[in-house]
Amino acid sequence: MEPTTLTSITSGIFEQREQKRHALFSHIWKELIPKVFEDVPQYYRPGNIVASLGLWELWVWQFVRTIELRPSYRALDVCAGTNDVGIRLLQKEPDMTVTAIDRSKEMQEEGQKRAAKYHVHIDSIIQDVHQLPFADNTFDVITLQAASRHLQLDRVLPEILRVLKPGGHFYHCDMLKPSNRIVEWFYLKFLRLSVGLTALVFGSTDASRECGEYFKDAIHHFYTPEELSEVFRLVGFSNVTCKKSIWGGMVGYHNSQKPL
Repeated sequence: MEPTTLTSITSGIFEQREQKRHALFSHIWKELIPKVFEDVPQYYRPGNIVASLGLWELWVWQFVRTIELRPSYRALDVCAGTNDVGIRLLQKEPDMTVTAIDRSKEMQEEGQKRAAKYHVHIDSIIQDVHQLPFADNTFDVITLQAASRHLQLDRVLPEILRVLKPGGHFYHCDMLKPSNRIVEWFYLKFLRLSVGLTALVFGSTDASRECGEYFKDAIHHFYTPEELSEVFRLVGFSNVTCKKSIWGGMVGYHNSQKPL
């Protein structure tokens, strides 16, 4: 096995890879993933903690730590799930507004319960995020955490850029394809086992148990941290930076801006 993966992402390569991801996974994204998110809301956070061997909380904490906030900011949390990021943003800066958008009614219902528990208000919109129902230049900050592997990036990233204010920041965090191929091989083996273990521990439905192979394949056909930086630049973001976590970029934290 070669030690590293180095690919220059051109617009043509980006288009081809998104077409391939869509061909491989569109049925899963449309049919299976919604069923998974009907099953997991109540144990989504502890399930991720188990699957990551306790690292999930560290990743989310590191992500929120990278986000710069100010009073009166308007933030949009894309694929907000159970509002974990939105709650932490409001704890970090109470004098701002947060809007959550997610296509899963069940995840957002749990997210609203969690927001009430922590005494914060988050506006909730249930809709497919590939077409954002907001005017151009609406938000100061947009976040997307642990979801882009399940999205068509050639559709959602231009939408995020459109609704972000000039000079506004887009913060992204997800499990990525490690830059090192040896690390990737071990990581995908671990991921398949950890997803299966988590499904067993929490008594998941058949849909959730079926996703083990998909989660592994979704990472394999996704982007390395370096490639994703190039994707953001292709879409039109500027000042793109990336911090990689342990294990050759298994998790990456991207910060980018909409040009003024």
